Amino acid sequence: MTAIQKKRNPKKRLSQPHRNRLLFYYNLTIEGSGVKHPPLFYFMKSDKPLALITNDDSIDSYFLHVLVEEASKNFDIIVCAPEEEKSWIGHAISRHQKLCPVEKKGQFPCQAFALNGTPADCVNFAIGNLFPRDPDLVISGINLGYNITLPMILSSGTVGAALEGSLLGVRSFASSMSLPVENFEEIRENLGKVEGDIAESLTHAAQMTAQYANEWVQHPTQEGLPVHNLNFPSNYDGKEEPILSFAGSLRLGSLFQKVENQNYHQLVYRPEWLEQNEPEIGSDLWVLEQGKPTVSRLDFADLAGRKHLEP
Repeated sequence: MTAIQKKRNPKKRLSQPHRNRLLFYYNLTIEGSGVKHPPLFYFMKSDKPLALITNDDSIDSYFLHVLVEEASKNFDIIVCAPEEEKSWIGHAISRHQKLCPVEKKGQFPCQAFALNGTPADCVNFAIGNLFPRDPDLVISGINLGYNITLPMILSSGTVGAALEGSLLGVRSFASSMSLPVENFEEIRENLGKVEGDIAESLTHAAQMTAQYANEWVQHPTQEGLPVHNLNFPSNYDGKEEPILSFAGSLRLGSLFQKVENQNYHQLVYRPEWLEQNEPEIGSDLWVLEQGKPTVSRLDFADLAGRKHLEP
């Protein structure tokens, strides 16, 4: 721990809206509404940081379950994740969807909810309606496949969920793991269930994600809209910490192709876009191609255009 790191105050003062929610939770629990909450002051008494964990691959993703299992050693957790896959949806927020959380009892070592919304919906909804106080951090992942270079980062539901956390003033992390191209669709169809070397790499990635987030949660909250975007290789052994990088540039071209014998087009991602690209040294793509884990500390406040007003 560096000299600039400061311990957070786990006894932080509750805002009035959160006090109101505590009373609301009390009424729910006493009156048996069907959505059971932990003991009223459990999260108030715990010394662990309070984390919201979500993803874009759905509540049923094995990658999510492994992350929650490992992160529960460091954090108190509430899970809120999409009821079905919501990949490539970015930071989309539902306008007309009627959101209805469903508690997933007995599936996680913590309270967990599936939501019929986007990843960003899950973060906004959970912080506003499921938490007894503001969480100390948001972790989104672990995503099936990498989220590197700007086109994929800006399209990623995983990163979009972390961005929503940052917009709400919460330290936010996105975590993804590269997968062998030849196995990706099979792994996706199996809801992320993997075995052997890939399963071992996933466990290492989950452990490092939790470790990295636990270190940063001790820092004072950063200005801007920071998102820590972690990516791990498919053969990650857990021995190296993520290497600091920047988000690489890449032009993907048209993503949609005509489906054979059909009258519609559909998104088709081609891995060769990355394979044929000459990555900039120090970029997230360059680090991952070296077989190393990477982290880009993105600041979405840069999108505000302030630099054009600077002398």
